[in-house]
Amino acid sequence: MKLFRDNPGKNLFLAPLQNVTTAPFRNFCRQYFNIGLVCTPMIYMKRLSKSPKSVSHELHGIEKERPISVQIIGNDPKDLIASIDFLESYKFDILDINAGCPSKRALNSKEGGYLLKNLPVLESLLNLAVKHSSRPISLKTRIGFDNTNIIEKLGRIINESGIIFVTVHARTVLNKFDDKRLDLEKIKNLKKIIKIPLIGNGDINDPVSAKKFLEKTNVDGLMIGRGAMGRPEIFTLIHDYLINDKLREFNNNLKHFKHHMALYEIMINDFLEGAPLRYSSEHYKFAELKRNAIWFTKYIEDSSSMRVEFGKAKILNDLKTTLDLFV
Repeated sequence: MKLFRDNPGKNLFLAPLQNVTTAPFRNFCRQYFNIGLVCTPMIYMKRLSKSPKSVSHELHGIEKERPISVQIIGNDPKDLIASIDFLESYKFDILDINAGCPSKRALNSKEGGYLLKNLPVLESLLNLAVKHSSRPISLKTRIGFDNTNIIEKLGRIINESGIIFVTVHARTVLNKFDDKRLDLEKIKNLKKIIKIPLIGNGDINDPVSAKKFLEKTNVDGLMIGRGAMGRPEIFTLIHDYLINDKLREFNNNLKHFKHHMALYEIMINDFLEGAPLRYSSEHYKFAELKRNAIWFTKYIEDSSSMRVEFGKAKILNDLKTTLDLFV
């Protein structure tokens, strides 16, 4: 991977977010910018090991999305090997190991962010993945579990693992998404230690925060997650500011909202062709459209009533009728 300054635009990544960065969402965002890498939401190693067919819909069509990363989460070496063996039949670019998820499910299962409490397990998983996978391995993690005293140890593990890059969220696991706990200084410290590219993540919500992150940490790229929800243009806005020093605001309105919805429906329909869903296509389409309709109201003046009405929809026809009232 080239450094950000040598490869403008290509080191803006879309983060893996559970129930967010689905295939329609990833393709939707790429309609607005040639994102350097997109990622699937995390897939549990145990599911891949015990019931691989249950995740086939999450991997449907990924060969058309390259460059794309598949992220997996777990802590069992046997599940890791089984997951890698199953994924070998798919065409994707990078296998990402999750060692940062702060959810209760992950922590109770001693996986995701919990691995920062057990660095030997994390180290063994990375080494095993690098050895067993034909795809390059990356890591997504945080600056610590409940404190940041592990930065040097984490840096050593990363340097000796053989992974090709690491993405680090600038909070501890227990700080989750606390606005006041973003620690760019620790990202800067880790960047000085590791010998591979470091991608920064956390509260990159606009061009100004993106530039601040880069200037304060000297990271090689940025991974954007929540900032892209309802605003796929964020990648273009950041790129224009960083490369051309052109600061543009995101101005949303009903016309813009209507365009987003129409384009997103096209992305859903494209995905549904041949997708091995576990439930009906109509249910899938409803869930995707409803979730994103609410996000697309961001920054529209007096849009709270829109969100309330969209939230009431129980089936696709209800949602379509409500949409017609506004657009």
